[in-house]
Amino acid sequence: MNNWNDLLTLILIVFAIYLILSLCIFLILKQLKKRRINDYYFTLIRKVRLFYKPSGWLIILGGFISLDPITNGLLALILGAFFFNPMRNYISGLFIRASPMVVAGTLVQAGKIRGRINRIATLGMVLGTDQGERWVWYSSFDRVGFTLISNQTNVQQRAIYLKTPLKREYILDLIFSHPVVALGQAPNLKSLDQINTYLLHYTLVKGTQNDDFINFLHAKEILTNQTEKFDN
Repeated sequence: MNNWNDLLTLILIVFAIYLILSLCIFLILKQLKKRRINDYYFTLIRKVRLFYKPSGWLIILGGFISLDPITNGLLALILGAFFFNPMRNYISGLFIRASPMVVAGTLVQAGKIRGRINRIATLGMVLGTDQGERWVWYSSFDRVGFTLISNQTNVQQRAIYLKTPLKREYILDLIFSHPVVALGQAPNLKSLDQINTYLLHYTLVKGTQNDDFINFLHAKEILTNQTEKFDN
């Protein structure tokens, strides 16, 4: 990036790609619905669109910083600190919204909160509880863990924290090898800032017990917890 015109060109290119991508996804989804393709492909395509937005903004931010690495980099750092909480909710929401079960009507259990999803937003969601509608930030799900129960299949999606010195690829191999994990909805294992700590999102096969899976992890020397704070 040499000048502001270059940055403007970059912005236009990123937005043009997004518009083209959105049109292509719309046409592809339209064709897939006619052919009754497996839901896995619908989920995969929606994830591409979901994660392109933050990727595009990161590209634009990188172009902005490259114009003046010291001044613009410092400005970006200050803005990042000022908007830390919204950014944390947004990033957490990306992984939560990527789940095919996060749709209106799904029952959510997160700590003491239990309700059905009424609306899904960028930074959080509105749950319909016994006490009325309640706004829940996405980052709160990361702190307490959560369970999703579909209103159609009774398949359960759960989130749990893991702590182990094992390699990430080996942990995923172990998870895939257990029969209670639904293979049609791939688990998501996210590395956290704390060393050897991960956040696992996984889906149980209908009628199976979560305790069986937890005991399996413990047998493989993998600690589990509902929050990222493990006792030493």
